[in-house]
Amino acid sequence: MANLYATTVGSTTFGANQGHTNRARNGLTKALAAFDIDFAVNGTDFSSTELGAGGAVKEVLATIATMGVIVGYSVLRADGGANAGQVMTVLIEGDFGTDTYDRTQYSAGNSETFAAHLEDLIQAKTSVGAGSVNLSSATVTAVAGFPMAAL
Repeated sequence: MANLYATTVGSTTFGANQGHTNRARNGLTKALAAFDIDFAVNGTDFSSTELGAGGAVKEVLATIATMGVIVGYSVLRADGGANAGQVMTVLIEGDFGTDTYDRTQYSAGNSETFAAHLEDLIQAKTSVGAGSVNLSSATVTAVAGFPMAAL
């Protein structure tokens, strides 16, 4: 049986776990967590103003990278309203539940979700990027399910 998730272009085959013909064993073999980041700065289209090397989007990605390995992220999109370039989805390698990510929470005997901790870190950025963006209202939400479609 051929690998159901493989695509051959010329003489090169692309796909997950090429040696497996068992469909149940095809996959990434690593846990991925997805998070929606809403920059919540209405009226600022981040896709046209904050994508540069010193932009707010790069600052947020650098912050997330301090907590885990980023394996991918989406293009910026509207937040459901008329606010273009406000939301992106970030994929991080790992399986994150409720834990003690924040030392202040830990010392108080509390735990918090990984998304809540990322939100705290991002909201602390009050003057970043090309336009001195204030991210104090940004939100981070864990995405349920896997947000990518397989080919």
